[in-house]
Amino acid sequence: MGGSDQIWTPMDLSHDGDQRSAAAHELVRWILTEGRREASGEDPVRERGSPTRFINSLCRRLVSAGVPLWRVTVYAATLHPQARGFGWRWWREGRIPEEVRIAQGTELTPDFLQSPLRGPIERGVVLRRRLTTAQIEFPLLEEFRAEGCTEYLAVPLNHVNRRYPVAAWATDRPGGFKESDVVLLEEIRPAFAAVIEMIATRRTARGLFDIYLDRHVGERLLDGQIKRGHTEPLRAVVMATDLRNFTSISDQQPSEEVIKLLDDYFEVVASRVHAHGGNVLKFIGDGVLAIFRTDGERDRTAARAALVAACQILTGLAACKIDGQTLRAGIGLHIGTVMYGNVGSADRLDFTVIGPATNLAFRLEALTKQLGYPVLVSRAFAEATDLPLVSLGSHPIRGFRGMEDVFALPEHSKGGTDNSKAPPA
Repeated sequence: MGGSDQIWTPMDLSHDGDQRSAAAHELVRWILTEGRREASGEDPVRERGSPTRFINSLCRRLVSAGVPLWRVTVYAATLHPQARGFGWRWWREGRIPEEVRIAQGTELTPDFLQSPLRGPIERGVVLRRRLTTAQIEFPLLEEFRAEGCTEYLAVPLNHVNRRYPVAAWATDRPGGFKESDVVLLEEIRPAFAAVIEMIATRRTARGLFDIYLDRHVGERLLDGQIKRGHTEPLRAVVMATDLRNFTSISDQQPSEEVIKLLDDYFEVVASRVHAHGGNVLKFIGDGVLAIFRTDGERDRTAARAALVAACQILTGLAACKIDGQTLRAGIGLHIGTVMYGNVGSADRLDFTVIGPATNLAFRLEALTKQLGYPVLVSRAFAEATDLPLVSLGSHPIRGFRGMEDVFALPEHSKGGTDNSKAPPA
């Protein structure tokens, strides 16, 4: 690794192991065993792993081995609609190691375009700069030099998600790194790259699960709960929502406007559900299935949260218009026990909630069109909440043998046009 940028190729480790230092042997062993477990959550002493803790431990071990590290930055890309990647920063003294999320669009900012990490991330080049030279082409390295940094070394790791994870090592030792320091960092690079790739892969998987599925579903899938038919009872408030007049809107509006409308609608629903502790399980056409977990003792809390969220959904939709018309929705709420888990075919599974409680919530939502109230709740839900409701009498529910007592909020006028009023949070 000289003073100019170099295209990275995998290290040749075919030389005799006796030529490697004892420190390098021990560091590689630690990275691939205890360090890997610490980063991944497989450490039996800790319930969940921490990349920050792993990087902190590695840097401390490198310093103990004689490498004069001053600051270390590690970057790894991820697949996420909001995050371009994750970074970890370590300082030798005085500051706690930190994790930062790199937002989408950061790659277009002047800070990145002028960053010494750009070449290693985008093209897999090695960048090594002695900061004792008169001119440095990177503003960040000028700042580092002013703080006492003497040399900066950025090396790419394995190629992941169309970009290279990168480790950037900086020292404040007079004269910069010794060649033996660089050799040691090079010796541990393949092992370090393997662990960072594992971290990036798990972050991508967990991020995609959280985006496309309920957060709790993602955790269960990563824990191995993927067997068809594996379900368990769960007590929850079930919320079913449906956008009004969507068929006519989609028939009359351009496809681009319809997609934007759906995005706005789903954003209103999901943000209010999540703000009050619920989880969106799925989008079904122009409908949404969400749950608010409870355990029987917290029914009142869950019911209040769901009802407040429902009213805030209506208020949020009132601010969304298409062709001058305000968006409206129907919402059904029921509380009961559902079966929560995997259903589907052998090679195509869905993690969802099923059972009469789910069906009743959707039937109540459908009934909002007939009764003219935007939010309808079941008797079980009405008995669980301490918020005032008005009885709309008993009504037949399609698919259910008996009649169901149905309730609405007194703040909502018949016809569902008054969405501005909501119970106190």
